[in-house]
Amino acid sequence: MKDAHEEEKTLKKRLLDEVIDLCKIFLICYGIVFLITTFLCKPVRVQGESMYPTLLDGEIGVMNVFGAKFGEVSRYDIVVVHNEEKNEDWVKRVIGLPGDTISCENDVLYINGEAQEQTFLDQQYVDKVTRSGEIPFTDNFGPITLADDEYFLMGDNRPRSYDSRNLYGVQKFTKDDLRGRGIMIVYPFDKMKILSN
Repeated sequence: MKDAHEEEKTLKKRLLDEVIDLCKIFLICYGIVFLITTFLCKPVRVQGESMYPTLLDGEIGVMNVFGAKFGEVSRYDIVVVHNEEKNEDWVKRVIGLPGDTISCENDVLYINGEAQEQTFLDQQYVDKVTRSGEIPFTDNFGPITLADDEYFLMGDNRPRSYDSRNLYGVQKFTKDDLRGRGIMIVYPFDKMKILSN
């Protein structure tokens, strides 16, 4: 009788040890995932057409969190930014850096008074949109001067992008608003690519 009782106690102790070990594994895994997604990389899903054709609606990727938090953000980098008013994360392109003056006139982008070549734009798509004659690819705006901690962002698909130009007036973003810099698209598998600028 004593052996059966001892056996039951041993079984209960083993079961409790298993549950404790499982909880430890769960907490360690949770901690690792938290650290990775907070400081290294985080999943992101492209929503909408604002970066078309560079990025397509529904594509899933991983953004570089470390690069946005601790690295230097360069002009024309692709970034993930948090928009406070809409409480959404957006994928956009850095156009203006702190201290820059940005404007656009007759589809020519000016930064600090100098016309810019926007080689990152898909010229065939730009021509298709502007050939219709209904709308310019980039509406006239500015000049807008950025403060020492502000960034000016636009989508690559200018006619279909809510960005620094037109959301509740001019929307300037700070480095704290940047959630990621650069994206590695992992799905769909046939569209896998790495985009930084």
